[in-house]
Amino acid sequence: MRQSKKIAISSVAVALGVAIMALGALIDTIDLTVAAIASLIMVFLYIEIGPPYTYLTWLATTLAAALIFPASLVWAEYFLIFGIFPLLKAFFERLPKPLWWPVKLAYLNAMLLVILWLSSVLLKVPFFEREETWYKIVIFGVMNVAFVAYDLFLTTMAKIYLFKFREKIKKFLK
Repeated sequence: MRQSKKIAISSVAVALGVAIMALGALIDTIDLTVAAIASLIMVFLYIEIGPPYTYLTWLATTLAAALIFPASLVWAEYFLIFGIFPLLKAFFERLPKPLWWPVKLAYLNAMLLVILWLSSVLLKVPFFEREETWYKIVIFGVMNVAFVAYDLFLTTMAKIYLFKFREKIKKFLK
């Protein structure tokens, strides 16, 4: 595939990713869901055009969303977890199989702490000031379960794309 076509596909992917994340910026309760859906674009790009353009698309999508929606943390969620995870997933799954889940979950929990810190600093959401430890444990537990489901969802969607749709789309990408 020519470089100009890769740039064009990446540009369309940035626009589509920001448009999808706009919904999450407008409705705060679905920001994680929208960031996860926008990350499917990264799976497609990783398969079709490769890592260099995929990383640039991830960065450009994050920057555009941060500039357009600075009051929402959807861009931070996309930047730290959902946008980069499809790329990191390929790396994590090259490790020995018993390390896959511990490494993935350690990454998730570290990024959740960063996002919670950002929300307390940027948006003045007092998550760390709450006294109830059980509340924090429940939030992290639910996020870990949801993340496992998200990881399995990414794997399923990549397989569906590879085995069902890739041949149909490939003729448009030549």
